[in-house]
Amino acid sequence: MLYDRRDFGLLRLAGTYQWLPLAPLRALSSLKHLYREAELLSTLGLLSFSRSNQYLMPSPEGYQFLASMEIDCYAPTKRPYAQSSALRRRLEVGTVLLTCLGAGIEPAYDKVDRLKRQPVFLPAFALRGGDGNLMNAASCVGFGHWGNHAYLLQYVSRQNPGFFMNNELSHLYNLASVFSERLDTPQALLLAGESYRSIYEMLSNQTPSGRNGKKGFTDYSQAYPRLGIPVSLVSCDDTGAMQLAIMRQMDYRTRIAQAAFGARWKPEDDRLPEADGHVDGNPLVIAVDMDLRRLERVCRDACQQGRRESQKHKNRCGIFHPAFTAFYICIHNKSRLDIFVVIR
Repeated sequence: MLYDRRDFGLLRLAGTYQWLPLAPLRALSSLKHLYREAELLSTLGLLSFSRSNQYLMPSPEGYQFLASMEIDCYAPTKRPYAQSSALRRRLEVGTVLLTCLGAGIEPAYDKVDRLKRQPVFLPAFALRGGDGNLMNAASCVGFGHWGNHAYLLQYVSRQNPGFFMNNELSHLYNLASVFSERLDTPQALLLAGESYRSIYEMLSNQTPSGRNGKKGFTDYSQAYPRLGIPVSLVSCDDTGAMQLAIMRQMDYRTRIAQAAFGARWKPEDDRLPEADGHVDGNPLVIAVDMDLRRLERVCRDACQQGRRESQKHKNRCGIFHPAFTAFYICIHNKSRLDIFVVIR
């Protein structure tokens, strides 16, 4: 039997990460071919689907095939319970991983040095093994490096209302020398979730969880206003994959502005320093990265200057809330993604 590169890549992916979730393989348009490949490898006896139909993993024959290719993948000693927290966390990591893969961001397989290359995503559990316990008291999904930015990724849900903020941010800071020898790679927090709405609901939740404040654990709603680095939201679906595909490009804000407005766009705006320049004298904000705090700051400053309305590009119809609050179209409708806004 002849196997192509795609067969080998999917087997290695499943063997390395274990319990690879099926839902995003079925749902993400850019990964439909991988799901068909998984079905084919299953009929050939190299991949097996869980009884709950939640995940896939190599069969014993699949692990033997990987070993014959000198790929060290070890089968788990036992399969997880269908409702266990360990399985839920691994499926969350896999969902983020596959969303990144759908955006053209490659998964890393082992060592932290893989983060030197970009675009790349390295799951945190890979750092809890061979290189020692580098992730003590941390629950992050992983780390990313693309678009000349370094990212700490978290999965936000009702089961995951917060994180060990100081501890986990220190891991990102400690990796600075990996991202760049000059220690100058901009760092950001990326909050992933089922949808933009579900993430934003957790960020705006005013009721503290039972874990908040215990052993360094901080709810996302408490940490969000205090974080000193940019925070972006991403939905683990086709919209989020498109968002990441744009964010992995170098200078994507500048390139979007130039493509949309050409010579009408000017790269700086003295009235709103955080804006992405201006168009015909009107400040421009590139919103594709879903950094809502930056949008809120720009809208607040615009409101103080007496500006009355803020409109999206005509192909992304809709009007911002007149009080410049952060209820954007992409929060309420996960099938849309706002590229930029022009404040008038």
